[in-house]
Amino acid sequence: MLRFGFALTVFFILSLSGFAQHKNGRLDELPSQPGPHIEKIKSLGDNEWLKLGAPAADPKWGKARGSSWGAKAMILAADKRGAFLFGEGVHAFVKPDGHIMDDLWFYDINSHAWICLYPGTDTTTFTQRVKDKQLVIAEDGQLIDGDKQPIPLHTLVHAWSYLTYDSDRKKFAFLSWNGNGSQIPRYFLGGEKQMDVGLKLLEEQLRDKKKAVFSPWFYDVARGKFERSLANISTPINAGGFPQFHYIPAKKQFFAVGSDTVTIFDPAKNQWIDAKPKGPAPKGYDACGCYDSKRNRVYRNDGDGSKGEGLMAYDIESNTWSHLKPSGKAPGASNTNAAFYEYDARLDIVVAIHFRGATTGIFVYDPKSNSWADPIPFSANSPSKFQFAANTFYDMELNAYFCHVAGDSRDNGVMWVYRYQK
Repeated sequence: MLRFGFALTVFFILSLSGFAQHKNGRLDELPSQPGPHIEKIKSLGDNEWLKLGAPAADPKWGKARGSSWGAKAMILAADKRGAFLFGEGVHAFVKPDGHIMDDLWFYDINSHAWICLYPGTDTTTFTQRVKDKQLVIAEDGQLIDGDKQPIPLHTLVHAWSYLTYDSDRKKFAFLSWNGNGSQIPRYFLGGEKQMDVGLKLLEEQLRDKKKAVFSPWFYDVARGKFERSLANISTPINAGGFPQFHYIPAKKQFFAVGSDTVTIFDPAKNQWIDAKPKGPAPKGYDACGCYDSKRNRVYRNDGDGSKGEGLMAYDIESNTWSHLKPSGKAPGASNTNAAFYEYDARLDIVVAIHFRGATTGIFVYDPKSNSWADPIPFSANSPSKFQFAANTFYDMELNAYFCHVAGDSRDNGVMWVYRYQK
């Protein structure tokens, strides 16, 4: 797995089976009618787990696969009552159907089912599609299909914390790891040898294209299409340090908050802004964290190479990093392949699920007292031994954490649900 701290720059040339199944691979049918499992979730008590089993497969594309280095690979779209799943797993992995894992899925909470929104790059037909001009490089340097839709070819090696949801414009959004200016990324690209002729044809089309800076990637829920546009800025903005990517509704802006810098994208202006934050910049990379909507700040705990700094916070209004130095027994350093952090606005706490590593269990941080509570070990009725971090999201409506427990790039996923406090 990729675990080193390269800089992500925003500089691109492109850059309970048996439930109801969905027919059209889009989200216009949602939200669906709640299945009987919803009442079971509602009846959960404090610190209880519920095993829902494997979600129903998409009738055409099957099941979503586990994604390592992606505890936050699932992003809630509350209005559709479900969550997007995006991000690759095993390096250069090709699924048995010939597609790579740059696919996009949606988990329908109410029907406990997978919907495949985009099956990923088909390595078996890729070169022919290029020859037939069904895949071409547009004038702005983006790879597009016959409908002029930008195609997210291998945009993420893993999900890390690069995903978010624009709740105002109803768009799933993500950054690209590919910050080296290459629109045709070959780094750990699945099926590269099989697609080599097509890749070379596209690279030739790219040769004379000017470098450009683009917006984040979007998937428009209403249109069922990917989007990305030229940004109103001519110089690259560094968004490195494995940033957390958040859409902040109060600001109507996107914040990429990493150890290297903080970068803001304003969709109204289609513009990137280097925030140049004050205070002690965090060290290390691939750290866990979350956004606190009450205090308008982003938490960041120790990640890889962070050297025991402990919990830090980036305050959006003052544009400042600070060391919180909370009391209590803090969890150990964990990357996005080990832990999931989420702010619970109902209880005004941060719940940290540490699936694996030196410290495991449920850790709760109280911002009011700036303290960690005593950790809660995984119970006998939970998946007590996690070999990997589950792809996880929190649904406030059901007051439940959904954990897609699956092997890396395997379609053996089982959905577990956890409630911290009723």
